[in-house]
Amino acid sequence: MKYDMRIVGPSFNKEYDTDAGSTAINAGEPVLLGGTYSSGAVSANYAFVLTDGKPVIGTDSFGGIASKDANHTASVDGKVSVAKVFPSLSEIWGKAKVTASVNTASELLGLIFDVVLFDLTSSVYTIDETAAADTSGLRIEDGNISKGELGVTVDSRALRNDIS
Repeated sequence: MKYDMRIVGPSFNKEYDTDAGSTAINAGEPVLLGGTYSSGAVSANYAFVLTDGKPVIGTDSFGGIASKDANHTASVDGKVSVAKVFPSLSEIWGKAKVTASVNTASELLGLIFDVVLFDLTSSVYTIDETAAADTSGLRIEDGNISKGELGVTVDSRALRNDIS
């Protein structure tokens, strides 16, 4: 859905190719880049919309947040403009998956510095405030208890797949 996530702090835009027939990428949605690596070569040279439970360190290559809608179609490749984040500095803000889990100062304090993932169990991207694994690529830095929002940074290791 459009404008689920936003970047607070430094970022810059970069345009990437998108693959014909792939899932639509809307402004405000998280983006992954490429595929897997083998002998230094990547298996896909496209940007893709992020799926549920990502980015995972060692598995995903996080690209950023789409700043415009992608323009690919079912039969024609396209482009997408992506706002790139600076690891551990730029914050990505969005709704918590369960806003009731972040609606008091003490609840929010208990989540600060936990590592988490984006959630897409409905058609809306949220930040899953439940810590899942040490390989989760996002770290909770801040939140807004009145809006049920969290601010996360991206671990630099989530910007590239692990070396095979």
